[in-house]
Amino acid sequence: MTAHSYLEYTLILLGWLINNGIWNTITATGLFALPLLFRLFSLWLKAREQSSNKNDAGALTLTGMENTVYVSLLVIMFTCIPLLNIDITTMKYDIQRSKQCNFSVPAIPEQSGYAPLVSDISGKTASVPIWWYLVHTLSKGITTAATATLPCKPDLRQLRFDIQHTRISAPLLSQELLDFAQECYAPSRVRLKQREIALTESEINDVGWMGSRWFLTQSGYYDTFHARSPRPAWPYEHERDAGLFNSGNGGYPTCKQWWSDADRGLRSRLIALVKPEIWQGLRQLTYNRNDYEEAILRTMTSPRNITASQSGTTYSGYGGNVDPTLINQITHNTGSVINMLKSFFLFPTYDSLRQALPMMQAILLMALVASIPLVTLFSAYSPKTVITVTFAQFGLIFLSFWWELTRWLDTSLLELMYGNDTQNLIGMQNSGDGLLMQFVLGTMFIVLPVFWIGAVSWAGIQTGNSLDGILKTVQTNVTPKMRNKKQSSYGYDDDEN
Repeated sequence: MTAHSYLEYTLILLGWLINNGIWNTITATGLFALPLLFRLFSLWLKAREQSSNKNDAGALTLTGMENTVYVSLLVIMFTCIPLLNIDITTMKYDIQRSKQCNFSVPAIPEQSGYAPLVSDISGKTASVPIWWYLVHTLSKGITTAATATLPCKPDLRQLRFDIQHTRISAPLLSQELLDFAQECYAPSRVRLKQREIALTESEINDVGWMGSRWFLTQSGYYDTFHARSPRPAWPYEHERDAGLFNSGNGGYPTCKQWWSDADRGLRSRLIALVKPEIWQGLRQLTYNRNDYEEAILRTMTSPRNITASQSGTTYSGYGGNVDPTLINQITHNTGSVINMLKSFFLFPTYDSLRQALPMMQAILLMALVASIPLVTLFSAYSPKTVITVTFAQFGLIFLSFWWELTRWLDTSLLELMYGNDTQNLIGMQNSGDGLLMQFVLGTMFIVLPVFWIGAVSWAGIQTGNSLDGILKTVQTNVTPKMRNKKQSSYGYDDDEN
C-alpha cells in the first residue's frame, strides 16, 4: 500500500488495525450471523405473504434464501475477511512526483517529525480483505497517473510562506540589523530627503529597504556613513577609521562594507539563514538570482519579520518615519487590527488551510477504513453498501490529485499577478492577498473538493442501486422457473385448487 503524506502513511495502517480488531470481535461473538438470520427470516415472511400455495411458499423461500446466502458469503469473503497482511515495512511513501519534477526528495517517514507516531505502530501487522486492497491499489494508481499529467511547478504559496516565516533567531544578528538601520539606513534616507532628488518609481521602491542598491551604488550614502561602534568582524583601519577611537574590539566599517562584504557582511549572513529547499524551489523559477535574493532579504528584514523574530520593534515601516511618533504607531496598529478582522471574517488563513486539508483527508480515510466492518454488518452485507463505500474510498484517495491541481493553479495565478514585480516577487511582501484572490482560493481549496466528493458519492449511490436492481431482477427471473418446476413435479397448475 502507498501513501501520499506522512500522516496517511501511519493512519492507514492504524485504520486497518482497528478494522481487524472490530471484525475479530464481531466474529468471536457471533454477531456476524445476526444480519443474515434477519434477512432469511424476512424472506420467509415475505414468501408466505405473497404465495397462495404452501408448496409455492417453500419453493420461494428456498430460492430467496439461496440467493441471499450466496451474495452474503461473497460479500463476507471479499470485503470482510482479512487475508493480505501489511505492516509498516510494506507501506510505501510515494515520492514519484518529487522525482518527476526534480524537487528535493522528502525524508522517509521514520526520519520526519512523524517518527514517534510511526514507532507507535511499528512491529504491528494488519490484514486487508482482497476487495479493499484492490480498491486502494487502483485508486492510488489512478491518482498518481492523474497527478503526473500536471506540469511541474514549485509550490509558490508554500515557498512564500516559508520565506515569510524565516526568522532571525540569533539575538546578536537582530540587534546588529537594528544598529544598521539606525546608523546607516536612517541617515541615508534623511540625506536623500534633504537633497530632494527626483527618483523613478523603481528607485522609490528600491530605497524602501535597508539593502537598497541605490544607497549602495550612489556616492554620499552607504560609502560615506559608517558604523558608530566597533564591529569585531572588521579590523581597525587607520585610513578608514581615522579620528575614531581604537578600542581593540574591531573597526568601523562603512555601511557598504557592513552590508556587502563576503562572509562577514549582513547580506551573506542573512542569506545563510534561508533553508536549502527554499533556494532549490526558487532556482526552478525563471527569475534572476539577484532578484529573488533581494526579495528574500527584503522580507527577512521587514519590520514585521524582525518584530516576530525578537518580539520587539526594531524600526518602522519602509515608507514611514524612522523615529515614529505615538500617533503614527496608533495608526499603524489600528490598520493592522482592521486587516486582521477583515481576514478573519472573509476567509481562513489559506496557508494553514492548505496544510490542514491533506491531514483531514488522512484522518477521514482512517475513519472510513475503521468503520467498514460495522457499516457492512449494519447493511446486512448489502452489495449496494459495498459499492457506495468503494466509491467513497476512491473519492477520498483521489483528493490528493485535487490538492496538486489547486496548488498548480494557485502557483500560476501568483506568477500572473506578481511575475513582473521584482520588488514584490511572488507576493513575498504581502501579509495577505486581495479579496478576489481569496475568493478564487476558497473555490479551489474548499468548493472544488466538496463538489468532487458530492459527485462521487452520487455516482456510488446510483451504481449501488443499479447493482441492487440487477440482483433483484435475477432473483425475480429465477423464482418463476423454480415455481414452475415445482408445480410440474406435483402435477398441478396455478388454476387448480
